[in-house]
Amino acid sequence: MKSSPRISIVLSILAIGIALFLAIADAQAKEDVIYRFNFTEGSQPQSALISDGKGNLYGTALGALCGNDYCGYVYKLSPGSGGAWTQTVLYAFKGHPDGSWPVSLTFGPGGNLYGAAFRGGANELGGVFELMPGANGIWTESMIYSYSSEGGPTSELTFDSKGNLYGTSDDGGDGYGAVYELTQSGGTWTENIILQFNDTNGYSPEGGVILDSKGNLYGTTVAGGPSGNGIAYELTPNAGGTWTENILYNFTRSGANTALTFDGDGNLYGGGGTNVFELSESGGQWNETILHSFAGAPDGENPSKVVFDANGNLYGTTQAGGNGCNAPGCGIVFELSPQGGGVWKETILHQFESATDGSVPQVEVLVDNAARKLYGVTRYGGGRYGYGTAFVIEH
Repeated sequence: MKSSPRISIVLSILAIGIALFLAIADAQAKEDVIYRFNFTEGSQPQSALISDGKGNLYGTALGALCGNDYCGYVYKLSPGSGGAWTQTVLYAFKGHPDGSWPVSLTFGPGGNLYGAAFRGGANELGGVFELMPGANGIWTESMIYSYSSEGGPTSELTFDSKGNLYGTSDDGGDGYGAVYELTQSGGTWTENIILQFNDTNGYSPEGGVILDSKGNLYGTTVAGGPSGNGIAYELTPNAGGTWTENILYNFTRSGANTALTFDGDGNLYGGGGTNVFELSESGGQWNETILHSFAGAPDGENPSKVVFDANGNLYGTTQAGGNGCNAPGCGIVFELSPQGGGVWKETILHQFESATDGSVPQVEVLVDNAARKLYGVTRYGGGRYGYGTAFVIEH
């Protein structure tokens, strides 16, 4: 019996769907949950994982209520025999006048840990904290700066070669956001607002800033600028402590909500909306190339910051999308590999399933080139109450 055109079309669509599903399934890398957060010692991890170079991982998470806030923790994950990992709480925040809701973490000179707290501090607007290791594994915390008018830290902190700290906030200036610098003298840290956004020159810098070898800063905003869809900007230091902003690119689709990443040639990479993009300069003009546009299910949606491995591949996560869980999906870990001629191939390394392995990975992965492993966290999932996970992917 001759099939109808409609049946043929349906069969073709099914065949394409099955082929796509099999391609994705074949691309799955090996994923293991190395820690399930349990609320008592942290929940809903907030920052990306960082490494001390000795195999230990560090991050921040929320915690039990203190007053009307989720105080939070700085934690350490240490590998043991047989693939087991041990979690240690390095510091539990206490709220006012201490910090609370730690959203970022980075190592500074001398091995101390630094990060931004979204709330708490002397003015209840959050601040920047320092953690110093001591005897018997005891870490001492101090708020080196409490936000006054800018508030709302939105990103990881960046050190320059002189030990100065840089970060961004959502509420600086007239509420459009700001880029700030913290400098230390005699043990006292002083803040300098080096850029106040005003909508015309950008609005809401959700990603942090990165430094080039000349001391220039680069970042993005989600909104504002000539098109209203956000910008990529450069800040150049001047004599006397002032900085000059140069708008490198006006986004026309959607602004970037992640920090940027350099490649070896000085090109910039980031994520925003549904895209991973590259910004490259030629003849003084910066141009955007979309490396991949995410499509929800079975693809990802809302990508994180992307990071390179030693072979020039990019890795990241998406908050949603994929075929795991129910719509709109629990997110994925992806790889983008250059194919030549400006073409990049996406490979889905893992699709999250919520209860088993976590859901909503909102930050970038940590790349271990030597072991071909990626480490990351999910904000939710991982068990009955969904307090989040830390995971490793071998690829």
